[in-house]
Amino acid sequence: MRILFVTPYPPSRIRVRGYEFLTQLQREHEVTVMTQCISEQEQVDVEALRQQRHEVVVVQEAKRQAMLRSGMALFSSQSLQVAYARSTRFTHAIQDLCTQRTFDVIHVEHLRGIASMEQIIHISPLVWDAVDCISLLCKHAAKAGPSLSVRAVALLEQKRTQQYEARMVQQLRHIAVTSERDRQALIELQRLYTGDLVSSDEALGAGITVLPNGVDLDYFRPLHQERRRFNIVFSGKMSYHANVATALYLYQQIMPLIWQQQPEATLTIVGSKPPKSLQLLARDPRVEVTGYVTDMRPYVGRAEVMLSPMVYSVGIQNKVLEAMALGTPVVVATQAAAAFGARSGRDLLVAGSAHEFAEATLRLMDDAPLRTALGQFGREYVEQHHEWRTLTGDLVNVYQQAIAHHFGQGSAPYNVSLLPVER
Repeated sequence: MRILFVTPYPPSRIRVRGYEFLTQLQREHEVTVMTQCISEQEQVDVEALRQQRHEVVVVQEAKRQAMLRSGMALFSSQSLQVAYARSTRFTHAIQDLCTQRTFDVIHVEHLRGIASMEQIIHISPLVWDAVDCISLLCKHAAKAGPSLSVRAVALLEQKRTQQYEARMVQQLRHIAVTSERDRQALIELQRLYTGDLVSSDEALGAGITVLPNGVDLDYFRPLHQERRRFNIVFSGKMSYHANVATALYLYQQIMPLIWQQQPEATLTIVGSKPPKSLQLLARDPRVEVTGYVTDMRPYVGRAEVMLSPMVYSVGIQNKVLEAMALGTPVVVATQAAAAFGARSGRDLLVAGSAHEFAEATLRLMDDAPLRTALGQFGREYVEQHHEWRTLTGDLVNVYQQAIAHHFGQGSAPYNVSLLPVER
């Protein structure tokens, strides 16, 4: 199968979903990556992909221009994220490539990816990997974001993004998301914006497939190193507002309860670009804020417990899957746990409040057999349910459905040159 893989940023081990799908698809299919590239780090990511023998076509974008588009959208009803990512240059580059070459299916990743694809979504078999319902994330961030600015932007974006996602769901027949909660959110958007109160969820969500994230089980495996006694870890990209809000909640609400009972407990916050509010936590000698690290595995793999008390979230938490793969016992927030099929009390522990998180953590610290059992069963769970090769096979099935549907409706083999190009 010849696949055009369109993404608004180069896939990498940090942007793991696209990266792992590419790795698996390349084994049996001919894949061309088409990506926007704004920063120096993204150029480094492109070169890393090329070294792994991926074909990558890059469209250089100026961040200043993207920010200008987003700023101009303030005076319209357009989503700021969509405006930021929507690039005429990117659209034309995709059109030109598809005119020169034939692809069996186009894979588009994320809301920001589909933003530049609207002119060509109907003339070729296309699968939109929306990943998450972004308007649902905006809804949560508007209520619980870590700063007034985050909450204000999320409040502004919520309705705009709802309208855009609802329109895309109406126009696209083949969509993937990472969790059932995100699928339900997109279904509810259809009801809200079409007024359809009669159709069943099954009917409205017929084209929306849940494809959870996986884990590289060879890369993330138990390290067989000595655990740091009483060490708690929280990991993720610390420039992401949901992780900032959660790290602050963990330190301010959960850790004091743990320290009351176990004063030797330490907290390690691992991830790139922590804001000042998180950096200041390192003034406490019991807290380590690492910033960027080349490899998170030693930090997560040596901790006694991984806590993921997400204040708000969408999709599925990679940090949880990776910790389970490393054999580290995990305590996860109730709402985030709904994205997993894991069994509470066997594969992981679930908590719904600061007190419950503290109690679960102290219980694990005092019970070595329980830590061992959770580590073993957690690893078994990800092996059985989050293996990338299996998930990629499910993705290929969605590709095949998109191709069959496209040509089953009598569409001629597509040629993007048929589309009027506005220049």
